[in-house]
Amino acid sequence: MELPECPVCLQPYSLGGDGGGGGGGASSSFGGGAGAVVPRVLACGHSVCEACLAALPPPPRAASGAGTEAADALRCPECAQLVPFPRSLGPSALPKNIDLLRLIPSSSSSSSSSSSSNRRNPNPPNHPPPSPPPHFLPLPWARYPLFSSCKHLILPHRSLSSAASSSFSSSRGNPWFCRDNQAVSLLPIKTSPFSSDSEQSEWFRPSYVTQVVEALDKLGDRARDELGFLIEASWKPRSGLCRVFGLWMDIEEEKSQLFLVSERFDLGMGDLMKEERKKFGLLRFGIIGLELCEAVMGLHSEGIVCGCLSLSCFCFDDYGHCLLDLSKVLLLCRRIWELNHTKTEELVAPEVLLLLHDKNHTKDRVVDGSVGYGLDVWSLACVLIMLLTCDAHLAVELNEGLIGLTEKGKREEFIELYDGWKKKVVDKVEELLVSREFESLVRMFDSCLSYQPESRPHVSDVWYCFRGLFGKTCLDDLVDLDAFGAKESVRCCLLNNLSSLGKEGRNVRCREENGNLSRDVSGTDLEESGEHGERDDDHHKEEKVDGESNNSINSGGFKSVTLQGHRDCVTGIAVGGGFLFSSSYDKTINVWSLQDFSHVQSLRGHEHRVMAILILDFAGQTLCASGDSGSGIFLWSVTIPLMQEPLRKWYEHNDWRYSGVHSLAFSGTGYLYTGSGDKSIKAWSMQDYSLQCTMTGHKSTVSSLVVADGVLYSGSWDGTIRLWWLSDHSPLSVLGDDNTPGSFSPILSLSAQSGWVISSYENGFIKIWRNDVLLRAEKIHNGSIYALQMDNNCFFTGGWDKLINIQELSENESEVDLRNIGSIVCDSFITSLLYWQGKLFVGLSNKEIKVYYYGSQ
Repeated sequence: MELPECPVCLQPYSLGGDGGGGGGGASSSFGGGAGAVVPRVLACGHSVCEACLAALPPPPRAASGAGTEAADALRCPECAQLVPFPRSLGPSALPKNIDLLRLIPSSSSSSSSSSSSNRRNPNPPNHPPPSPPPHFLPLPWARYPLFSSCKHLILPHRSLSSAASSSFSSSRGNPWFCRDNQAVSLLPIKTSPFSSDSEQSEWFRPSYVTQVVEALDKLGDRARDELGFLIEASWKPRSGLCRVFGLWMDIEEEKSQLFLVSERFDLGMGDLMKEERKKFGLLRFGIIGLELCEAVMGLHSEGIVCGCLSLSCFCFDDYGHCLLDLSKVLLLCRRIWELNHTKTEELVAPEVLLLLHDKNHTKDRVVDGSVGYGLDVWSLACVLIMLLTCDAHLAVELNEGLIGLTEKGKREEFIELYDGWKKKVVDKVEELLVSREFESLVRMFDSCLSYQPESRPHVSDVWYCFRGLFGKTCLDDLVDLDAFGAKESVRCCLLNNLSSLGKEGRNVRCREENGNLSRDVSGTDLEESGEHGERDDDHHKEEKVDGESNNSINSGGFKSVTLQGHRDCVTGIAVGGGFLFSSSYDKTINVWSLQDFSHVQSLRGHEHRVMAILILDFAGQTLCASGDSGSGIFLWSVTIPLMQEPLRKWYEHNDWRYSGVHSLAFSGTGYLYTGSGDKSIKAWSMQDYSLQCTMTGHKSTVSSLVVADGVLYSGSWDGTIRLWWLSDHSPLSVLGDDNTPGSFSPILSLSAQSGWVISSYENGFIKIWRNDVLLRAEKIHNGSIYALQMDNNCFFTGGWDKLINIQELSENESEVDLRNIGSIVCDSFITSLLYWQGKLFVGLSNKEIKVYYYGSQ
């Protein structure tokens, strides 16, 4: 597909390079060179690149009939229509053609974004870029690249219907990888949990995803890697493994518990042991033996060794095929590390079994030994012999005999004991396989049970033996036997961090089964050793310090300051000139010190409720603008000392049925904008404070105004967002005039930044726009969202439900990802929000202002 091109220079539109034409001066040639060819939309609807726009001459005065205004106009090269063009602001004052930009490859798009940003915000030569502002919270996924690689493994909390169930059930339907009523097993993974009691902040509630990521963070790098390897291996094609769906946390418990969620089938190997051998038959034994080998081979192909196996580790799917359940393997490994392996189902290779019974054994000693695929070959042979002989107590004599040995000469005595046990087992197999054709299988079992790991065959050799005896399977042409055992690095489940225990293990309560739904949570939690830090006992006289003092979201560092001084609901918050300003229904503006949050002064003069407040910089001075419900607009000088009287005040001209200034905004072009109850937006010149323009189009009160990316955004109670050109205040477009969820509900707040626009609504919805395209609409509050504040890729919302939700935005190729970080519980309705330099300022309906921050900011 050919890329769209500029009609003047005929260059394909792109976003690469450092194009000219960003300013108001004319270029010596159209387009030309490797500059950016960014399409800008003219008022007639046609697009021209930035460089050509800057070079197009103004129309003659006589032809235009515009007098001296002809310099701020041009003829469209496509339709020859005279259109406005603010040459003093340059092409960047015109909107980009978003539809054309979507056709440009992403590589050029990214480079252009940087170039365009540099033109809008140039830095002096050799001037370092400003350092990014501090984050409000130490995000767990920001400390390591875990989240980006494993976020798809975190299962939604509501994907499991209740704490006592083990099937996927959600109002949004089952996850894509699950069939209806998919049964799962839950294996507990013990980490340092979030507590709902004193360990947790009284006012901060981490989200479900945050808790899972924090738990993974505390689990340790090695344990996380092991989890990733096991989950990835279970999803390999034809792996012969029960699929590991991911991680799920039961946050409804007193202390949140992390679980590994795996596919579960009720028919296990133990059920075959209950059948009569005549019904079982050698042919069925051969087919099962092939599938058992293929399951273990699939694990070995990923370099993973179980280290132990038992009948309980295998099950049958709905089609009768044998699968290896990794969660059962981990549960088995856990019991072995407890030295509680005298039960008949646990089959551990003799070289490991001897070390585990050594009183001075450590995991390092086992690791230093010969660890390879031979561990599983021995266990697999025992499982096959148990199936063949229908003897579920195959290893009882070996395990019990080892316990009875003395410490002196234990190794020699054990080898003698083992040789006797092996002879009995092989003799029993020979009694069953008396036919000459099965001699190869008997010899194979004999070599698999060899005490020396290097003398044991590979699993593929066992597979070949079974195939030769019992015929080919449909997987003969699909299994790449050369790939098995090729990996030099071996990860042993028995020896990994997930199977080792801390100093104190505990048993998890098993819940009763509900029909065919049960949770396999028996055994001891997988846990990582570590102690909690001491709690911080230092308190500010107005601060509350919660939790521990480390780098965890839930572990200390959270602080809050309460500012009291208003006599009615707080309506707005602004920061500037080293002060914090707050407006209220009590008709005053309070000024606070940002150093110690002490009250500095109260600004009085309004005769009506102060509805909006704004800090602006104009002509080298910092001003505070405020608007009230009586249509009064006040300007206050932010100087030291602060003046008691306003620098300037004037009143809008309103229809008697509507009154009041509900929102304020300021642009770099020198205009103060007011959103009013009379459905209009007024532009006031800061030069002489005169009314320059009245913008109409909204059908209800203009509740919010934002200036961003050279555009004025206005949100209204009519449910729409209107975009206005800053150059001539003409309408640009309308957002939200559709039937998407959340439409036809009043907009209460707006926030815009770097192409993002977020709007909040009376019905608890938010809408997220990117380059004027709606990407997401979602309900995140129960009730009206009065306040919205965006900072970089995070935004805060608060309202009627007395909660402040903290969300993070990220964008991929197809959609926007909305990640819930957590929420802050407040005592009353949230009416205003402001994020500044790592601190979150919150205006409340109970007359208070809360300041939340993390650490010692």
